[in-house]
Amino acid sequence: MSEQGTPVTEHSLSKVEKNFKVVLHKSCQCYFRIETLELIFIDEGDAAEIEKLMNKLSEAIDKQHKAKINYSRAIEDYGNNLKDIANKDKLPGYEDKITTAEAALDKATKNLQAELGEFDESTGYKPVIELIPIQPLNKGMFGRCYSYIKQSDYDAFKSKFTIVSVDTFSGDAIFTKDDKGNITGINIGALKTKLVAAQNAIKQMMDNSMTVSGDISYEATLTEWANAWNNQYKEYSKDGNYIDVSAGAQFLRLTANASTLNTWNPDTGNVHIKGEAKADLTVFCGKVNSTIYVPDRVGWELKFMVSDTKEAKIGILRAKIEGELRGYVGASAQAEGNLQFVTFGNKQLLMGNRTPGSRFATRKKEGVTINDSKENPKGLELKGEAFGGAKVGGSMGGALQWLKPFDSLVDELPNMLHTFGLDSPALKEILPPISQSEKKKGAHLGEFQDFASLTLGGDAELGIGLSGEFKVRFVKGKFRFHIKGSLCLGAGAKGEVEGEITPELFPEFAIWVIYQLYGIDYKHLTIITKEAFMALSYMLVMGGRNIYKQYYKETRAEFRKVRDDFNSFIEEVSNKIIDAKIQSTSRNSFADVINADPGSVYLFSPEAKGIALFILTGDGAYDRIDINNQGDGFLPDTGKNRKTAVLYILSSIQTKREWKKVLTRITKEGTIFPGNEDAIVKLAQKNLSAFLQIGFNRDKDLDAIINRLNMRDFDEVMDRLKNNPAYGYAFSPNCSKQYFLHCDENPFYSSLCHFVPVDTQYKQKWEGNE
Repeated sequence: MSEQGTPVTEHSLSKVEKNFKVVLHKSCQCYFRIETLELIFIDEGDAAEIEKLMNKLSEAIDKQHKAKINYSRAIEDYGNNLKDIANKDKLPGYEDKITTAEAALDKATKNLQAELGEFDESTGYKPVIELIPIQPLNKGMFGRCYSYIKQSDYDAFKSKFTIVSVDTFSGDAIFTKDDKGNITGINIGALKTKLVAAQNAIKQMMDNSMTVSGDISYEATLTEWANAWNNQYKEYSKDGNYIDVSAGAQFLRLTANASTLNTWNPDTGNVHIKGEAKADLTVFCGKVNSTIYVPDRVGWELKFMVSDTKEAKIGILRAKIEGELRGYVGASAQAEGNLQFVTFGNKQLLMGNRTPGSRFATRKKEGVTINDSKENPKGLELKGEAFGGAKVGGSMGGALQWLKPFDSLVDELPNMLHTFGLDSPALKEILPPISQSEKKKGAHLGEFQDFASLTLGGDAELGIGLSGEFKVRFVKGKFRFHIKGSLCLGAGAKGEVEGEITPELFPEFAIWVIYQLYGIDYKHLTIITKEAFMALSYMLVMGGRNIYKQYYKETRAEFRKVRDDFNSFIEEVSNKIIDAKIQSTSRNSFADVINADPGSVYLFSPEAKGIALFILTGDGAYDRIDINNQGDGFLPDTGKNRKTAVLYILSSIQTKREWKKVLTRITKEGTIFPGNEDAIVKLAQKNLSAFLQIGFNRDKDLDAIINRLNMRDFDEVMDRLKNNPAYGYAFSPNCSKQYFLHCDENPFYSSLCHFVPVDTQYKQKWEGNE
């Protein structure tokens, strides 16, 4: 062997694919084209030029992937150091690193786009051809396992190739298919038989047309490839997971960096590339299962206009998008610098978008503002077989997440005895002490929590009379929402996406709505329709998640049905026509529900709190003599349990504005009592004061305790309530020390974010490796 042909190294690709490649200083002259089952022989004079074209394409992909790694690492470093309040002065350095990494990623993406050519949202990309090299390649070259060349480059050299179609030789077909034409496996016996039959023909052609090195091992390489794909098909044998050799699947494998083995792990057969996304590439069927956080893991501040000139903050949001990327649509989501939501039929998909994306510095400084537009930001709708006839596949799910600045919506209800320095057994009868549970380590840090699902239980209804950039509505028994792509994915993103609130997410959704309502001091929350807001209020009063679960399963109820059910619920406790005993029993049961979980009233909107007070303070003919309405103490105390529930509700009110909102809505449906607001509040305070004194008005000791709780002189209650919300802190009872400690917005809301360890590695599982 000449010095030039001396082996440089030996490299094992994996334990399954035992292709021990002898790396030589020469170019590959033989490739196998998977799609057509052809052997491609290249003259020695052209092989180096073709390999150069392949390397240029694969190197552009690899550089973009590495740039994503660096950008992700910079974001992660910044996020993890946000909580280091003592070293805030170091944050600009981390921000500079993000800016540098962002610029490098932009450059790598533009270079890749230049190599791939134009991206047309209707026709996709120019196709590529996927090849398996049958010979060893040069040291450090790309494409040691899968090689790609643009169709145009392939066609330019095609006349110089010697092409042998393996499948045309006698024997069974190499690809086995089901009755629908889907490829379900590779017939290795047929592959071997055809390769043996082809040997003589190949030798004759080689003798007559070109000189090719003798180190080609057709059978060993191709049977190992076939075994690898077959073995993985057994593991992924669910519906829709077939061997895919279409143009779209080939292009997706290219953009998933299938040609780069620089970080190949021969023990596990996995490529580990760190990135802002986590993805699993299933090579044989051309799909990528991915989880990405947009616009990034840190999220961005969402705002909306409460007037023509005033903005309101509604926290920090991000989207967690889980999806199955397939074909050209999925490939574009990996290759392009921005994203968009598209629809195909009634299915929502994620696709690439060749427009400038949002900058981290801009997101951090400005956040994003929701405009209450009447227009519908309709996205691209893929028609028929998009991208030049390529089959459209894939799926999309995930969730909207908000940075929840507390472990629990309510700071654990304090022991009222210690709060006020009292030690009277009678106080326990009014407001039982709640023991403090041990705080978890790091509980002061917020976490991103799912509050709305991007997975739909039915068809998407985008474009059906929807308007606004972000809106929650109640339809067919479900809370559903749509959000503009630029709010969810980042500036420059297009389209919109629809999602719903599942019963599992209902509690977190309710917390999110109520907390955002609190954040704007109970002004009009335009991102949720009036009917949806009232439906939420009614459901929370009637029983919360269990009630919603019933509507969700029925998938038919509209707001009118919820309102009718709520009216029936109210009738049971307030209608004068029905039996007075039933009224009293129902009011007692409602009070017991609240007292069993006092924190639940913090989820109530002002409307819901008004309704709850209306129910609890009802006084029918039977209430005063109802034995179950006398408490469980030694001395009878009329309405004790109901008074306890009332105290929980009144102590849950957070601001002066909310106090007025609640007390003007002590009505059957939570609607505003007609008349002058201040006069209505005074009347309600008088009625509540009288109610709280029933049973205790002759006991001076207990009477004094209620006064000490500041729940008798309601003018004093109003004085102590905050003028503005303290956004970024959990709710606290307004008679607790914790309530007075949190006077202003939490300046560290965005800083005290706990990043749950996320596998940010871009994992690609090469099928056939174990």
